Amino acid sequence: MASYVDTSATATNGKKKRKPHVVFDGEKVFEVNKLTKLKDVDEVFIDTLFLDIYEEVLKLLKRGVKVYLLRDTKMLKKLRMENNMKKSDEVDAQLLSMVPKDGFRLLMVEELEFKIKLRPLINKYRRVTRWRATLKKLLSQGFDYNLKESIRLMKNDSYRISREIIKEVADNNIYREACRLLGLKDSVEVAILTVELPLHLPLNILKKVVGLTPNRNEGRFNHRIRGHLSQLATNIYLNAKRWKDKWRGPEEFKEIIDSLPQEKAIYKLQPRILKTLRKAYFLANNQTINNPADR
Repeated sequence: MASYVDTSATATNGKKKRKPHVVFDGEKVFEVNKLTKLKDVDEVFIDTLFLDIYEEVLKLLKRGVKVYLLRDTKMLKKLRMENNMKKSDEVDAQLLSMVPKDGFRLLMVEELEFKIKLRPLINKYRRVTRWRATLKKLLSQGFDYNLKESIRLMKNDSYRISREIIKEVADNNIYREACRLLGLKDSVEVAILTVELPLHLPLNILKKVVGLTPNRNEGRFNHRIRGHLSQLATNIYLNAKRWKDKWRGPEEFKEIIDSLPQEKAIYKLQPRILKTLRKAYFLANNQTINNPADR
């Protein structure tokens, strides 16, 4: 038996207003707070793999349930237009059943375990870099309680953690392709973004995820991921300025960096970086399809 699910990132997250997953089983539409509540299913087809539902999907996979991820959510928009239907979770769950099976990608236990394994490292990296930034700000304001030594230790620790993250992600096709397109050898920010961003989503949705919209999506965006995106844009800007002609980044990026003040350039680089990361996602998946043995 197959189930088609319009997933929610907040179905099991009590910190936000809960919105359940909407399921179509071929006959009826219903709601569940956890994907693991689905009974008597052999296959589950989902539209989006949110960070918050990794554990749920992994439990399904370990139960022997095959879970498929929609390759491109634009397919749902196309089906809505063809069938003259308005967007809703219930409609999208039913439309998923109309998408050919080759429009989905089979998820693997190893893939989810890999992402879950990285979460503690990424969280630790975030904490250390955030604390270091706070101490540096205090120091700049004249509060010198021997903070320089703590800042130095935190800098060393953040560097060590970043190398661990890069080492774990180094063989990942998306990461390698993203670094190549961005003209970087290695980057912990690229590593984190390729792991945590739902890059199969359309660019306009990704912009909402990180608040790159005129109204910043009314504050409803992932501030942590936006922080990594902003830091990556800053790093690219500084590399381009420092290395000038030696930096092998996209020409479009160079034009932005050369023509705008730092703050405006860093902001304008961010949607371009998102677009580049999404391109890397599709290039990497094509490589994986063509070369099954490649990781």
